[in-house]
Amino acid sequence: MPKEEKTFIPNLDKLIHATLFGSFVFLWCIYYSTRKEKNNHATSRYVLILIIACLYGVATELMQKYLIPNRDYDIYDIMADSVGALLGYIFVRLIVNRMKIS
Repeated sequence: MPKEEKTFIPNLDKLIHATLFGSFVFLWCIYYSTRKEKNNHATSRYVLILIIACLYGVATELMQKYLIPNRDYDIYDIMADSVGALLGYIFVRLIVNRMKIS
């Protein structure tokens, strides 16, 4: 990726982080909302997916800081990951409640 100063969209990197993590949460939650199982605890699974996504975002940034040379650690990337994951969760909850899937 080019440096952010050279792109036409400010904070493009953060937008990409939020989109990827939001999509991750949204798609996994939709998958679990369509499964036909007894005792379907969709809400607890959605929250677990959200937590996993946030922890994955933190872990990848910490790996960049301590394990991968020439990579930048950015707390704002963690925030973008978490916000994107939360938005994916909220979006899927709105859709599932509207469609009465779970």
